[in-house]
Amino acid sequence: MLTTIVSFIVVLSILVFFHELGHFLVAKYVGVQVEEFAIGMGPKLIGHQQGETLYSIRILPLGGFCKMTGEMPVDDEESDPEEIKLYQQAVKKGKCLFQKSVLERISVITMGPIMNFLLAAVLFMLIFNIFGIPVDTSSSTIIGQVVPEGPAYRAGLKEGDKILAINNKPVDDWKAMAKIIHQHPKEEISLKVLRGQEILNLKVTPRLDENRKVGLIGIIPILKREPVNLFKSIILGIKQTGMYIFALVMGLWKMITQQMSAQVSGPVKIAQMVGNATESGMMRLMRLSAIISINLGIMNLLPFPALDGGRLVFLGVELVRGEPVDPEKEGVVHLIGFVLLMLLFVFIMIKDIKSII
Repeated sequence: MLTTIVSFIVVLSILVFFHELGHFLVAKYVGVQVEEFAIGMGPKLIGHQQGETLYSIRILPLGGFCKMTGEMPVDDEESDPEEIKLYQQAVKKGKCLFQKSVLERISVITMGPIMNFLLAAVLFMLIFNIFGIPVDTSSSTIIGQVVPEGPAYRAGLKEGDKILAINNKPVDDWKAMAKIIHQHPKEEISLKVLRGQEILNLKVTPRLDENRKVGLIGIIPILKREPVNLFKSIILGIKQTGMYIFALVMGLWKMITQQMSAQVSGPVKIAQMVGNATESGMMRLMRLSAIISINLGIMNLLPFPALDGGRLVFLGVELVRGEPVDPEKEGVVHLIGFVLLMLLFVFIMIKDIKSII
């Protein structure tokens, strides 16, 4: 549990840091006053003032933000006097976000998700460069990877387990083992498994693969890898990122158009996946972090209020109209969107907890 919590906090903090860093760097570049760059939420734990920006770490290690002056309208009656003073000074200097051109504001907002995609490409590049690329599979019955939420995962099988027998029939070759599993779709089978020095007896029911008409339990053999040079690993990292972006966008579209059932994981389920990946090794953890980073980038680009994509919609309207939407009205829309997102967040978290208990 401790490993899961710590690894999840570290991974989430890194992903949020790079996302907010994207906003921060472009905001500074186009001359927007950044009041605070924070990792975490809630009360400030530690902070350091450097010029006009406070760099802080908040007590709750979830999320983070880049507070830019003029991002939201300031209420002269309800806002803190110091905040009003900062706002007025920024207006005089032309350093408020709303004072920048539409294209500059678009660049500030989009750079957050773009940084998530760049981080994913770097992680994939490091995986290829350090661990190599898969060129073949091992014939051993040792499990190289367990597919999350698959029958094997739910049965308790783990990476590194060696399957010794199926229905009391000894197996010592992956293809022969897979053939037996394929013959038993939707039928419970017994597995004799070696885990370290311990022998386990597990039950698993292969799911039916509708296309191939065979049973599958969601396990992958150990992959044999060969090293690649830095240049090739960079190209492969970019390609891998592009493939995942395309696959995730298509999957999202199919969920929206009801071509496939909605599959959404919340923080509890993601934390569990990160914990499992941490136990499986650095390569698995880096790969999962890259995938989560891509998901974070795509989700932030959705045209929903309070998300980066929602803000881009308002900027698109401004670009077409030639004048901005009333800031107070936009603020209300984003506030409503934020409340809805928090409700969805709580709903998914409860659903995750119920599925684990």
